Amino acid sequence: MSFRICFCIVVAALLGGCAPKAPNIAAGAAIAGGVPLTPEHTLSPNDEIEIRFAYAPEFNDKATIGQDGHVSLKLVGGVLLGGATVPEATQRLKERFAKIVRHPELSVTVRAYAPQAVYVDGWVARPGLIRSEAPLTVARAIARAGGVKKDAKTGAILLLRRDSDGKLHSSEVALGNYGGAAGQDPILKSFDVVYVPRTAIAAVGEFLATYTKNLPFSASFDVIRAPPSITTQIINTPTGTPR
Repeated sequence: MSFRICFCIVVAALLGGCAPKAPNIAAGAAIAGGVPLTPEHTLSPNDEIEIRFAYAPEFNDKATIGQDGHVSLKLVGGVLLGGATVPEATQRLKERFAKIVRHPELSVTVRAYAPQAVYVDGWVARPGLIRSEAPLTVARAIARAGGVKKDAKTGAILLLRRDSDGKLHSSEVALGNYGGAAGQDPILKSFDVVYVPRTAIAAVGEFLATYTKNLPFSASFDVIRAPPSITTQIINTPTGTPR
């Protein structure tokens, strides 16, 4: 084996070992760098969708998700699709159209995606709403918020996300040296909240119980009106990371 080939193999192995590790958030698996393997897009305001019927093309329709998460469709009127994945929206529409269509076999396709919207809060330079045409990871969102302030606990960042049933989940993300190297950098979804703490949070559950009462940004559409339950996860936290 030539020296050049051996050198390339060694470099590739070193680079692979330095790649950031992204945790599973909610139902989505992720690979190094925050690139998702299977997480599904959550329908958001201004997403443009197309609905096509296999056996009743006269009912084909196009619609835009409104700011309240609803779309207005032929025959069935307003339907809440915001906050749902494409399979969930498809099932919801099948149930609605089943009342008027004998064989409501239909498909839902996203024709145009609205800019992603996430909220970055806590010990960052410019906390607030971040909109992006390109997918954001935790590190990219924080960078768009002006970066972290001095002594921010980048090893204990909280990521808040609601599932399609309105249940709020939180995951602790260890961002390593803030750029993602030797840490985690999961990809974000619209309506996520990224919270960068200034000091270690001793009791995450208690903190969230207070913080989520006055969330500065809706984590998702309010599909369920009851107060959200909170599930806290510590995922792949490196040894010695403050909690």
